[in-house]
Amino acid sequence: MNEEATEFFNWHGWVVINQRLNETTVNEARSSWIDLRKRCAQEMDVSMDAYRKEISQWRDLWTQGGVFLDLLNKHDQVRGVAQEGMDWLGVRLLHDHIIAKPAGKTNKKIPWHQDSMFWPVDLPGCSTWTPMEDVGIAGGCLEVIDASHLEGCEQPVDFMAEERWEFGDKAERVLLPVKAGSTILLHSLTWHRSSPNTTDFDRPVHIGLWIHPSARWRPDLVDWHPVNAHCSIESGHRLEGDMFPMWGEMEETHVPDIQIHEGTVRNGGISMFDASSILSRQISTILQKEGTLSSLLSTSAKRREVMEKTIECGVCLKDQEEEILDILERLYICHAAYVLHKARNVFNATYADWWRLAGETWAKALEE
Repeated sequence: MNEEATEFFNWHGWVVINQRLNETTVNEARSSWIDLRKRCAQEMDVSMDAYRKEISQWRDLWTQGGVFLDLLNKHDQVRGVAQEGMDWLGVRLLHDHIIAKPAGKTNKKIPWHQDSMFWPVDLPGCSTWTPMEDVGIAGGCLEVIDASHLEGCEQPVDFMAEERWEFGDKAERVLLPVKAGSTILLHSLTWHRSSPNTTDFDRPVHIGLWIHPSARWRPDLVDWHPVNAHCSIESGHRLEGDMFPMWGEMEETHVPDIQIHEGTVRNGGISMFDASSILSRQISTILQKEGTLSSLLSTSAKRREVMEKTIECGVCLKDQEEEILDILERLYICHAAYVLHKARNVFNATYADWWRLAGETWAKALEE
């Protein structure tokens, strides 16, 4: 990060810092992620193949110490990019995570969105995007709408809803293939997306989400975000606590005159904001049993019972037995991964698949 890079970032809403991390650090981060993924699959008692196809995001890696804490603690690694790029005296972590698009065709695209839509704070910030493997266009590299951070924030985009496509005649889409260990600094108001990974290699990326140290907590704007569970402060007060570490100096900011956006809007049916809770209630009603989605689908016998009732009630056909059982097993993996490890399928594909196959029809039948 230098004056030229910061000026470019201010104008464009993104900048690429090549080879920010050395090869040793990249290899250590990749190995730590691989070990984490194996451990999670073993604790869930599912095959590595089934787990890697389904789970694509792991949160709060810094809390485990080691290389991921170093990425944040050491100014010359990813934290310095955020702090210097935003020209802040200090910086606070909202959370970090890895998003990994597995090799092959089991992953989806992440649609156009702005990060600030999803953050329960009153000020924009930035993210650091650092791949552990080279990411080309076929690997699902980051794509941005150049300078879109200058146009303000819209309401949160539901990844399961229709994607935004129109950005105006002058909008310029930029694809950002980068080498492992490079870091893309992205303003939280910059529109961006990533396409599916169609290569033969998994595509893990470490992402740090950074806010100004004085940013205030606004759960009313993003009432569904998991970080809200870590807050013991009053809404409108400075977001701070053990899960939101700060580096550098505190610099007070004024409460903005205009809200960053107007809050999450839920459309009918199912959405990424509440898919798991909707399906938990649905499966509970089908089985006439209390429990979470993962507890209700935890065994093959339980999944078979849901499948049989789905066919008996005419929601699906007899020849769809295997397809139903497959999706129910995937639903178990998705929900159990989040309950046990705060890991999830960031693409929400399995929830959408169940809704398409049976969930929407079940919802109408149960209403009647």
